[in-house]
Amino acid sequence: MSKVLVSLFVLSVAILISACGSAESNTNTNANQSAGVGNVNVDANNLPEGFSTSPIPPSGNTTPGIPDPKNANNIPKGATPTPGIPDPANMRKPFKPGATPTPGIPDPETLRRQMQRSTNMTGPPPEPGDAPMMKKKSTPKP
Repeated sequence: MSKVLVSLFVLSVAILISACGSAESNTNTNANQSAGVGNVNVDANNLPEGFSTSPIPPSGNTTPGIPDPKNANNIPKGATPTPGIPDPANMRKPFKPGATPTPGIPDPETLRRQMQRSTNMTGPPPEPGDAPMMKKKSTPKP
């Protein structure tokens, strides 16, 4: 019994060591440490025409296409109310039932007619000649 436990322990330690590896075998860590760190010296003579190494000076003019921060949240009101958003004047008024039909729910008149319809569910099934049946397609025989 002890031989089995010792061999199981040795096997689990070997698997753990091979799975974790060692710190020396990690060759991909920090392969290029100096890339993108700090200032990069740029030769102004090698830049394409229209580019410059000097920063853009701040100006009081607005950027085309970007609204002024003071007026960024001011949205002009439309002529008609937005669909799906209730009018603030009608927010506190209760809704009248049946004012607008709800999709999938029939109106009370249709429900009343359906409830009054008499159907005999306990009777015998209809005769074969009463209900239309699908015809079988005949397969051609060789």
